[in-house]
Amino acid sequence: MKLSITQLKAVLSAYVDENKISVDSFNVTRDNTIELLDKVGMLFTIVTRFVDKLEIFNGEDLSFGKTIEEWKEDLILPQNYDSNGANALAPHDSTYRPVSYSYTLGRKVIAQTIRNNDLQRAVHFEAQLVDLVASKTKALYDSETMLRYGIKREALGVLATLCVANMASTGADVTIAALATTIAAARAINDVIYCTATGKTYNVVKSIGANAMTLQDALDNGFVVEYALVTELAQPVDASTGEAFVEQVKKDVEVASDYSEGHSLNGNTLGATPEDGLVLVVKQGIMPNLEVYTQAGAFHQDKVALPTKVIAIPDFGSADSKIYALLLDARGVRLFNSYRAVRENVNGEGDFLNLFFHTENTCHISRNSFVKVYKKPA
Repeated sequence: MKLSITQLKAVLSAYVDENKISVDSFNVTRDNTIELLDKVGMLFTIVTRFVDKLEIFNGEDLSFGKTIEEWKEDLILPQNYDSNGANALAPHDSTYRPVSYSYTLGRKVIAQTIRNNDLQRAVHFEAQLVDLVASKTKALYDSETMLRYGIKREALGVLATLCVANMASTGADVTIAALATTIAAARAINDVIYCTATGKTYNVVKSIGANAMTLQDALDNGFVVEYALVTELAQPVDASTGEAFVEQVKKDVEVASDYSEGHSLNGNTLGATPEDGLVLVVKQGIMPNLEVYTQAGAFHQDKVALPTKVIAIPDFGSADSKIYALLLDARGVRLFNSYRAVRENVNGEGDFLNLFFHTENTCHISRNSFVKVYKKPA
């Protein structure tokens, strides 16, 4: 009979039965002359590669100790030359930013059981058994990979949340009506001041005594610096919003590649961060929009290309969903492992082996490195 496409389609529709494809039950058949059980011809699984896309934030393993301590020395203000050497014998101690600490997140245990005389009855030969047992071990390490990847996404979200909190205008104790207003209370390093007149937030980088100066004087004399940790900007979804986002990132990369103040949680003076040391972490969905709406129609691709390494991730942990991108010094977040070991217990009576993957990590966020958060307007 001559084959026609229409007739073949009808034959295949009846032949490729959905009740015989990927069903979740096994029907025993004995379709042979001896009536032995018809065997399973192949055992099959799709092996997924679990990748930590944030490996750039891995710190070295900690052989001793669990806590991370960060310090930062201030730069030194030049003084006029004194030919008499009046201050030659006076101490000139360095000043420092407040020290910060990160504590261990605690130990996590990933457990797996391998039973004896169990999977042997489900396979045809030794290689299949080896593959099945190896998959159980692989699952331990893949689970730790996902754990560390998740910790780093949460840490980036914590960093972004701290930036947003430090830029917030809430709290009567940090509100000043105008630049000319005298600072009414003593201010310690890292205190936050919000000026209702300018709508800007400032970080105290040098201690201020009560009624010592106006906010403007504090700015002029370097006692406070303006915070610039967050930009509220529409999430890029078309050509217009995409161009605005790329333009802002380019501006921020330019700032990060020179000296600056107000771009770290401590507000301290920062040196240049090389472009290859910056990373832009974005939520999934951002880059396709930029590539389709912003870059695809550009005559000069280099004019709209983002000048930094870009990593797309599913989320920033449990941070505000309005936060969609984070530009930071790659050294600004570090995950340190202080313990990693696989232990085993043999249960003779139950005839199985339990494996326990122990892992303990300390995650640190630097308060002295460049960071910029991009957030959808409220």
